[in-house]
Amino acid sequence: MADNENQSRHYPVKENMPWQRIEWRIQHAGFALLLLIVVAGAAGLFSKGWLSNQSVASADKRLSVDYERFGRRESNMDMTLRLRQLRGGDYQIRLRSPQLDNIQLQTLQPQPDEAWSTGDSLVLRWHRRAAQQEATIWIGTQAQDFGRYRLTVTLDEASGVQFSQFIYP
Repeated sequence: MADNENQSRHYPVKENMPWQRIEWRIQHAGFALLLLIVVAGAAGLFSKGWLSNQSVASADKRLSVDYERFGRRESNMDMTLRLRQLRGGDYQIRLRSPQLDNIQLQTLQPQPDEAWSTGDSLVLRWHRRAAQQEATIWIGTQAQDFGRYRLTVTLDEASGVQFSQFIYP
């Protein structure tokens, strides 16, 4: 007796092949969804990776910020500030955010000569060396809560950029 694999049967186990095919389709769709989530995570959708890495520059190109768009609560995130066309005896960076209380600074290189906070801002000031035209500042942060963080970075109260970061739980 030759059994047809595509027909429902009652012996030795009761099978309903139309429902079995629906279950197989659901399994294939679930596998594809899990594979998509793994690939998106590896690409940086949930934290570090090329989907997360972002750059923004001020209109006058004196300030550019490399940052991570996506992060996780209480995990380290890197930010690099590149300053050009420095003038005067000092240069100053202002970090402003309504959620600044929920952001911990983990690292800051080079260390500023002066630092203070006012309301929703952190101000960092460095003395400019003779003939210094450019500087790079590395900041490591850690978000203490999840959600969308909107930040504004300003150089010498003139050149500014705005961006947002999404922090997963």
